[in-house]
Amino acid sequence: MVKGIVLAFLAFAVFAWGDAIVKAIGHDLDPFEVTFFGYLAPLLLSPTFMKPGERLSDIVRWKSPWLMALRVFFISVTTPLSVMAFTSLPFAEAFALLFLMPSLVTVLSVLVLKEKVRWRRGLAVCAAFIGVLIIVRPGFREILPGHLVAIAGALCAAGGVIMGRMIGTTETRYTLIGSVFLGTTVIAGVLMIPGFTWPTSTQWWLLLAFAATAFVAQAFFVIATTYAPADRLGATQYSQILWALLIGALFFDEWPDAIALFGIAIVVGAGLFIFARERTLNKTPSPATPSAPPEQLGALNSSSQNP
Repeated sequence: MVKGIVLAFLAFAVFAWGDAIVKAIGHDLDPFEVTFFGYLAPLLLSPTFMKPGERLSDIVRWKSPWLMALRVFFISVTTPLSVMAFTSLPFAEAFALLFLMPSLVTVLSVLVLKEKVRWRRGLAVCAAFIGVLIIVRPGFREILPGHLVAIAGALCAAGGVIMGRMIGTTETRYTLIGSVFLGTTVIAGVLMIPGFTWPTSTQWWLLLAFAATAFVAQAFFVIATTYAPADRLGATQYSQILWALLIGALFFDEWPDAIALFGIAIVVGAGLFIFARERTLNKTPSPATPSAPPEQLGALNSSSQNP
């Protein structure tokens, strides 16, 4: 169990550094181009996640095609939205808004899955939205497109989780992982065409580093699930906010003020509470794995990503 938790913490640390690379190159390259090259290499290497008996064709052979298509779409769109958020907002602030995902999952579970939510989780959801208002402070400072993009990314990640819950355990691990890599690469590859520019040699190295973090972090989390149930590892994703604060301060000269830190603490605390309550009520599914930077959030609980 301890080994699994340590590996999960390591996986999300790698994810956080991958997001830092995204932030470093995202101002100069189209976000869809960053996403495409960041996921192309993991897609080509995804067969390493196959279990005995699984086949390459499983990546598109879905037992629940409509639900899988929606899940792949939601999680795939989350990545470029996250790239946009990281490049236009302070690192920790973008993470905090993306961590709104568990609260949005709770809301969607009521609307889509018709689940009953008890008052404690309801209060946690309200607290999370209050935390977002404290971070963004509408009326006191300008609301940037990045704020809206980050919230949209959290909503798409939550949609991926809901689709994952509706799918259940009918799909193989390789199908869940590989289909997200494939969907993200294809969608980003098409959308990058209008704004495509050939990367410089430095940008190529950074893109390669981003691709490496996406694959290595995924691999660490998959290995972690062999030592501990995936639903017990989900809370480790919140360690990313600490990495975000550290990386933002040291490399991007971003120092959140006291009010922003208070809002971040509320959002993260609410997310952890919701996670704990769902485990207590046995409503958290055992996901397959995360798929990538806060797309990892969506993947983590469905898939993820799980994430």
